Amino acid sequence: MSTNIPELVERIGRDLQTLENALKDSREVQIKIKFPHGVLRTALHFREQYRFIRSKTLQRNIAYTLILSDVYRWMLNRIDLKGTAREMLIKEGVCLMGNLAESVSKDALSGICGKNAKYKARIKKLHELRVIDDKLKSDLDWLWECRNREHLFLVEECEYGHYKLEHYNKAILTIRALRDNLDKYFRESQEL
Repeated sequence: MSTNIPELVERIGRDLQTLENALKDSREVQIKIKFPHGVLRTALHFREQYRFIRSKTLQRNIAYTLILSDVYRWMLNRIDLKGTAREMLIKEGVCLMGNLAESVSKDALSGICGKNAKYKARIKKLHELRVIDDKLKSDLDWLWECRNREHLFLVEECEYGHYKLEHYNKAILTIRALRDNLDKYFRESQEL
């Protein structure tokens, strides 16, 4: 028996709205809908991708952050969010990737850059060491500028209409490229 996906999606949407309407008139507050299995990758999956991270605690926290990114990704791909809510979810996803870039670069350059080296100095050092190329350096600088929009007091324009899905996709591809380049760098340096 094959499933009619458009019909199923329509029914789930109607049922969720019916549930939400019923909950407004109910005293039930402990209602939880099960999140679909198989959507979230495991912490082990992500830890294996960041083996070059020296701090096991940081490696685990990176994995947990990437699980959160899976939640964001699922919501953006499967929930029909519109307007501001969608844009702010995209913004948070981009900022999440910026936070990862900050932590990964700090761990990677431990002992190479000064302990208090700022993000841009670390990215410049990765470029000088030829761990990253011009494009990735530019993308990492862009990612940091986006991440700094977390500080709302620094944002001088209205954020509505600012965030698009392609920004989140670019942020994800940027952090993956940083990860891949650092993994290659550390594997090659161990072979020397």
